[in-house]
Amino acid sequence: MTTQDENSAAAFPELRAIGVLESCFREKFGTPRQPHLVPGSTARLRIHASYSPAHSLAGLEQFSHVWLLSWFHLNTNKTFHPKIHPPRMKGGKIGVFASRSPHRPNPLGLSLAKLEHVQGDTLYLSGIDLINGTPILDIKPYLPFSDAAQAPLSGWVPDHAFPELTVAFSPRAELDLAGAAPGLRGLIADTLRHDPRNRRDATQMKEGAELEFFLCDREVHFSVSGDTATVSRVEAATPFEKKFRRKGPELK
Repeated sequence: MTTQDENSAAAFPELRAIGVLESCFREKFGTPRQPHLVPGSTARLRIHASYSPAHSLAGLEQFSHVWLLSWFHLNTNKTFHPKIHPPRMKGGKIGVFASRSPHRPNPLGLSLAKLEHVQGDTLYLSGIDLINGTPILDIKPYLPFSDAAQAPLSGWVPDHAFPELTVAFSPRAELDLAGAAPGLRGLIADTLRHDPRNRRDATQMKEGAELEFFLCDREVHFSVSGDTATVSRVEAATPFEKKFRRKGPELK
């Protein structure tokens, strides 16, 4: 016997992606936990032809920011957990609906991105917090008169400030970046400044552990000692292939 709520849920139509995000972040590790933490991060979103972008995007170029409704396609959680461990809480728990954790009953994300410009069927974005390949379900323009709350409260977040790291580059890393695209050095620094490590992962949190993440077409190697992240080298990335423990839910 199903409940009224279950019957209502079953009545929702299938979700369909309007496009797939092409992001400078190539994997979950290193991707910012919130939008605009790394202002120099970039992405582009090409709208599928079936959604008539020449018509559906008309007028969007007049807005400075957009909301992106996304699908957390790389989620690995198999069951629902009503409480989660936000990185800020250093092992503490909070209700999933009092967080922005991607591990939710429905793997939906909401991000505010800066709209740099629109060209044909493609949106060029910055300040993003989404991984390359993320399906985008919808776009809505940001309206400051209604979307910016008056005297907002941030709940438990201010009491669990996430410490920022000082970022240093080794001579080898500086040499590696000499011929890189403009802005890559700042993009790496901003990404590491917010400490991408998982505080519940002892391997990542080990003092001086050699870690790496993929960013654009580079593989960034770094280690953290105390409150300083040191970039040891920045190499041209080989084709990125991630072996997933479990396939995430698929869109139709």
